Amino acid sequence: MLSSHEDGYLGPAYELTSAVVNLRKLPRFGYGYDFTAVLSSDQAAQVDYTTGLVALCIFLLIFFLMWSSLLVVFKIMGPGNAGFLSGHPFLIPDPVDDEKNIHKRPLRVRIVFLVASVLLMIFAFLFVVLGVSNVNNATTTMGKSIQTGEELMQYTKEIASVLAEVGSKSMELRDSAVKEIKNFCPDNPNIAEMTGIDIIPIAEKAKSDLTMLATFISQGIETLKESVTMVGAFLDDVDNGVESIDFWGWQMKILAACLFILPSFLIIGVGLVMLDLDVKPYQKALTYGIMPLFTITVIATYVFCSVTLPLAAASSDACTGGGQVYGGPDDTLLTVYRNLKGDDTGILFLFVMFYTQQCLPKYYPFETLDRYFGDLETAITSTDSFVETIGNNLSLLEQQCGRQFNGVLKLIEDTNLNLRVLEEQANLALDLFQCKNVNDLYVNTVHEAGCTYTVNAIAWMLACSIIISICGLIMIMLRSSYYPEQYLALSSEWNTKPTATSSASDESRSSNSINEENAPETRGSPSRKSSMDIQSSQQLSEIPQSVPPSTPPRMLFEFNLDSVECSPDRIPQQRSPPMSPTSRNTNNDDDDDDVWL
Repeated sequence: MLSSHEDGYLGPAYELTSAVVNLRKLPRFGYGYDFTAVLSSDQAAQVDYTTGLVALCIFLLIFFLMWSSLLVVFKIMGPGNAGFLSGHPFLIPDPVDDEKNIHKRPLRVRIVFLVASVLLMIFAFLFVVLGVSNVNNATTTMGKSIQTGEELMQYTKEIASVLAEVGSKSMELRDSAVKEIKNFCPDNPNIAEMTGIDIIPIAEKAKSDLTMLATFISQGIETLKESVTMVGAFLDDVDNGVESIDFWGWQMKILAACLFILPSFLIIGVGLVMLDLDVKPYQKALTYGIMPLFTITVIATYVFCSVTLPLAAASSDACTGGGQVYGGPDDTLLTVYRNLKGDDTGILFLFVMFYTQQCLPKYYPFETLDRYFGDLETAITSTDSFVETIGNNLSLLEQQCGRQFNGVLKLIEDTNLNLRVLEEQANLALDLFQCKNVNDLYVNTVHEAGCTYTVNAIAWMLACSIIISICGLIMIMLRSSYYPEQYLALSSEWNTKPTATSSASDESRSSNSINEENAPETRGSPSRKSSMDIQSSQQLSEIPQSVPPSTPPRMLFEFNLDSVECSPDRIPQQRSPPMSPTSRNTNNDDDDDDVWL
């Protein structure tokens, strides 16, 4: 007889992966790490663990929302206060003072934009290759395990069906055999003393063994059916769970496609500008078509990673075992079962624990079936002895007992044959349930698919989506990169800047008032081609060191010299010394030059 607890087989232990270890280190803001608390009756522990996961999600989401809000604030501030961060083109004075350095900032911003775009596309590729590929590996491994388990269950159901049929027939034969053995030798009950053949004890032993066999047929086969039904239900639940998890649905396909296609259009737009190609229709398409779609894609990405973060933390907790002891998913399963079922140690507990706890002997679930197999083996042996004894002394027994034993022999032989078939089928069923067969299914499904491929997939998708979100927000913030620089005409864009000083004469105040009224409002820096005139103007407008205290202050304005004709013959070649109030009043011709200055 084969026992399912053979060869001292010990299932492999789970080895923590780097992804599980790293995700386990995610902060919980003072809340618990014990995953098994979720599936317990302790509501306080459930709230504590769940709050930690929700805090993770909110923390990451707030970070991205604050960044997004900052972009909106830049947009509202406009180019006057936020510059190119508001999304408007770079503003450059025309003509420029320093043509060598004036384009450095736009170039640097465009380089940052291109680097962020390339990083985004690289990690979008990794998101698909390493994230989705691990998901496919997980689903493939689970699919194979489920398929193998279903085949195992199909074979076991067929064996159980044969066992039920053979067992039912064996029960009928057993009842008939027991009845015949009771009236084995009606004419000579003391046949053993007269013939020296100890046939009655052999018959009684066969009858007793066949009676005990009824327990195996009625209860042992029922236990086997119960085990088969339980495993089949577990496989169905796993299959339904795998089908319900679809990481690569149409939503993820659209997201991945947008992460590849939209940045490509933006990179082309920046490249055109860097090649001094001003394609207005393309820029409008980027502004009103591509960039809004890209913004929606980035928002969807950081919402996805915010939701994935607590899922990653929970999966790592489940695969480390929860609590402070890293016992792996085996420990998690054992703790969850005890949380749900209490101290139950029935056949279901033993069956689950045996195949999930490395097939440890203390959880061996087939002790009862082994006893039934012992009864079955004993019944086969006793019926063999009975048939052999009657066959060797058939004539004597018929003479002494006054009856024919051919029918009895046929009945016992049929019973023996059915018992052998019953034993063979039961051993086949137990062979299918050998620890290695079922434990391999568990290891492939939970250790490999659940805590290796799935956790690796979640870790890669989380890391890639965070980097994609950061790069995407940088690209949105630097979206002015695909606009060419805009040059400002200084003659019409200059801002006045009043400055308090002193005047040399009343005429000077009058002249400055005229200049203030005629000076245009401009914005930017002075033009390079007028720099010499500006320097001359600054030298000629120096304030004398000795000014009468009674002289009231005047206002000097920076102004655009392009709008004023400056004649060389009107520029004094040498400044006269400061004049007294008397001389100033009597020399009006010299004051005319000071008024112009």
